[in-house]
Amino acid sequence: MSNLKTNTEITSINQELFADLNEKSAETISGGRFENGGGKYEVFKVYNQTGRYKIPYTVDGKRTKYPSTNSFWVTDRGGLIKFDYDAGKPGVQLKQYNLQNGRKYAFRLNTRTAYKYDIELYDIGAWT
Repeated sequence: MSNLKTNTEITSINQELFADLNEKSAETISGGRFENGGGKYEVFKVYNQTGRYKIPYTVDGKRTKYPSTNSFWVTDRGGLIKFDYDAGKPGVQLKQYNLQNGRKYAFRLNTRTAYKYDIELYDIGAWT
């Protein structure tokens, strides 16, 4: 099993997780973070709410396969997201954040800047 899974692979992770939980009573689940065989995983969702831009980004070095859709991530490598925050300039203008476990995030146009192509990643709350 790789360290990072996208929404297309989450079904198999869920099956593996619950199989492990049934086998080992010492496993715990708390606030979206769970332990599995000594490894700690973080889970979070990332939404694209720009309405028109495909935003290529990576989480812990793995690039999203679907930059214009919503994604569910599971990682044991910390949750570092990197993305190009300026859709209007050629090249990459890199911005990065450490995502928090159990949270939802959304890419939106940044209305606090004068440049209409600026993109920001916003924490939009806990997921359940």
